Amino acid sequence: MLRRRTAALLPLFALASACSAVVPVLDAPASYITARAPEMVWITKADNSVVQLASPKVMGDTLAGFVGMDYVEMPLSNVQSLRARQRAPKRTALLIGGVTLATAGAIAAYLTRSANATQTPECMDPEPEVNC
Repeated sequence: MLRRRTAALLPLFALASACSAVVPVLDAPASYITARAPEMVWITKADNSVVQLASPKVMGDTLAGFVGMDYVEMPLSNVQSLRARQRAPKRTALLIGGVTLATAGAIAAYLTRSANATQTPECMDPEPEVNC
């Protein structure tokens, strides 16, 4: 029984952990990257080009990481804005609430259907020609 319950709840944990959004970072880029160590950031440079930087690291006044398979370094002064993937707790709550309601509705429909199917007819005559 515990195994079934665990198997049923496992997708909810995966969905809940997947609820995130890419949002602008309000902190200074260097302090955010040092404190949070994100896997990926989106940098808008001074020329308004956007770079997707994987495994970003701050080394003094330089920002380094990978763009695709290439290792790049750029001065922090060249960073106009920074966006990063962060948790979205409101989206997570809405998702879990929606999944819960859908599951409850499906269970209610199943129980209603199975209750109607198990009712026995009033007349069980083996002779089809005779009406009850």
